[in-house]
Amino acid sequence: MESIHYENILDNFEFLVWLKDADGFFLDVNDKFVSATGLNNINLIIGKTDFDIWPYELALKYQKDDQLVMKSKVSKKVIEEVFDHERKWFETFKKPLLNSFGHVVGTFGYSIDLSEKINFQKQLEDLNEKLSFESLKLKTLINAIPDLVWLKDINGSYVTCNKRFEELYGYSKDEIVGKTDYDFVDKHTADFFREHDTIALNSSKPASNFELLKFANDGHTEYTKTIKTKVIDNDENIIGILGIGRDFTAEKEANENLEFQKRELQTIFDTAKDGIAILDLETNFKKVNKAYCDITGLSENELLQTSCFALTLPEDLETTISKMKMLTEKGFVDNYEKRCVINNKLITVSLAVTLLPDKESMLITMKDITKFKLFEEQSKLASMGEMIGNIAHQWRQPLSVISALASGIQFRNDYNQLADYNINDAMDDIMKQTEYLSKTIDDFRNFIKDAHEQKYISVQQTIEKTISIIHPAMKSNNIRLVVDCDFDVEILGYENELIQSFINIINNARDAIKENISNDSDRFIFIKTIKLDNGLRLAIKDSGGGIPNNVIDKIFEPYFTTKHQSIGTGIGLSMTYKIITEHHDASITVQNEEYQYENKSYKGACFEIIFYLDGK
Repeated sequence: MESIHYENILDNFEFLVWLKDADGFFLDVNDKFVSATGLNNINLIIGKTDFDIWPYELALKYQKDDQLVMKSKVSKKVIEEVFDHERKWFETFKKPLLNSFGHVVGTFGYSIDLSEKINFQKQLEDLNEKLSFESLKLKTLINAIPDLVWLKDINGSYVTCNKRFEELYGYSKDEIVGKTDYDFVDKHTADFFREHDTIALNSSKPASNFELLKFANDGHTEYTKTIKTKVIDNDENIIGILGIGRDFTAEKEANENLEFQKRELQTIFDTAKDGIAILDLETNFKKVNKAYCDITGLSENELLQTSCFALTLPEDLETTISKMKMLTEKGFVDNYEKRCVINNKLITVSLAVTLLPDKESMLITMKDITKFKLFEEQSKLASMGEMIGNIAHQWRQPLSVISALASGIQFRNDYNQLADYNINDAMDDIMKQTEYLSKTIDDFRNFIKDAHEQKYISVQQTIEKTISIIHPAMKSNNIRLVVDCDFDVEILGYENELIQSFINIINNARDAIKENISNDSDRFIFIKTIKLDNGLRLAIKDSGGGIPNNVIDKIFEPYFTTKHQSIGTGIGLSMTYKIITEHHDASITVQNEEYQYENKSYKGACFEIIFYLDGK
């Protein structure tokens, strides 16, 4: 009965139990030990040693431990790692068995399987290590980002913060944690912070607001966008509030600058003297300024209900449509003139059109050039008058020759003297003179015909044609033309307009010489071309004494003249300036100049025109 109780007790232990004699032979083991060996039969264990049961390395270790315990008569407790098909850990206790005389007769031992516990501990350690690493990464990340980051509990006490936040209050994290905003800022500011904390705590989504924060570390101020969101635990309980503050100072300044520029552009739009309008690609008006309304005579509401095409003179509509095609190809159209009919009133305008970045609308700037077109017509008429005068000078001598030859032939015919007269030579002379007259008619026709299309023209040839027209007038006034035009360029322009411009400048010089220079030997006009890297400079100067300094800056103004009303209208140089600068993308200036010619000093006005090959 006692033996049965002993076996029951031994088998009910939740750990391995064994008894060995002094030679290491097993005397008894419990069921747990039998199961651990894998033999599943106690009779295969009793009377055997560790070498019969375990791998050799383990058996050798167990034998040494048994001998140490028996020799020292001291119990031993170790945690050991065992690998038998799988890795396990055991807590093993060994104690020497003594007889009544105190002699060692064997060992008693037990082992508790700690594998699950140690595996759990190792897993926990690995998890803690990973969490520690992730925590370090998160901490490093939070401290590295330029935003303010902080965490408060529901009562407003700081739980943690990053380095950037430390700069705000000027304290370390350890000095900030556990305190509230009231410990660092004035009550008004702290109340403001707390109010927005409360809004975030009661909101279903993050709440944001802007704050002007002054940093304690260096005193600078930042315009900050703050985003606050409540923090919830696994049980859906609110445990705090997370705050992130980003510096929006640069964005705020950029927005303010943008707003200022918008106001500035709107002011320019509203107060510009030129008409400005935004249209869609069908030329319907979308926005107009006051000047556009003034030029057209229509209200803003009236313009917004019509289109640019609808206001265009029908004769100019086809050209306007072609300019729209050019706009879509090039992105802009400059200096386009067209006529508009508005409320039975005809006006002429000059347009510059630019396709806007959205490719769905365009910007138009418009000038009313109705008066300038009148100037052109008046200038043309004045030039035609000059031309007729020049033709009269040119035709006097040929007509005299023709008249003399015709009279001579008639006289000889009346007195039967033609037999001894070389009539063929006389006819040749008459033919030469009529050809000359015909050429002057062609020059006149070419000059007065209206040319609307630009073409490439030679500046040198244009000067030569100008000289052929004005030379008789110069000769009749005893004015010498000194021409040095060896350099030439081709430009895109209007030949007749350019000739008209040159005639206006030369006639202006002629009038100054006639008025101021009485000695015929001192009457000069110099025409010279000078090669430039990006074009050509044309200089036209005279010996007429110059332009008074108090009016020289006004001579290109419409209707300004220093001449008597009977000989000057003041439109010639004004039109010249417009033709040169607007129609030929060139520049024109005037200054008085003193110079030497044939060892004699002269003073006069010098007009300089620069033609650019690739634009200004």
